[in-house]
Amino acid sequence: MFTHVPQISRAVIAGMVLSMAGLSASAEALSSDFSFLIVEQNDEGNEILVERKTVRPGEIIHYQLNHENKTEEAMSGIVIAAPVPDGVSLKIGNEATSIQAIFEVQAELDPQHEGLEWSTLPAVRKVLEADGSLREEPLPEEEVAAVRWTLSEPLKAGESAQNSYRVRVD
Repeated sequence: MFTHVPQISRAVIAGMVLSMAGLSASAEALSSDFSFLIVEQNDEGNEILVERKTVRPGEIIHYQLNHENKTEEAMSGIVIAAPVPDGVSLKIGNEATSIQAIFEVQAELDPQHEGLEWSTLPAVRKVLEADGSLREEPLPEEEVAAVRWTLSEPLKAGESAQNSYRVRVD
């Protein structure tokens, strides 16, 4: 069975969020683009990234988000978020950033609090036991709904930042 990558990727593009504290955001201020590649292995067993339009269950998609400060001033308070679309699971530990940032995942973490919450890694969730008690367990990768990076440093005028993460096709 093959899945067309553009279906998964459109969900990521549609849900990608950028916010900047203390700066009025305009289309010209921060240029952003999104791309994806499929992770394969070459004949020597080394990882390579290739362009393809279809994926099979179990394959890995590498998402890359690039942002460039188009202003003449540093931008601070930038938060970059992207969803983990339906049909894929986050590969925890494969996230990267070119600028120091706090990385978080979003999931349902506590059955006593309705809705999704953000957590740094390693993320844990609470599970309600049959006797009414709560126990903690590591957050399963398939439960992550979104990822975000809160940049710890301003993005200087004319500079770029790159963020990436990987998902496994379910």
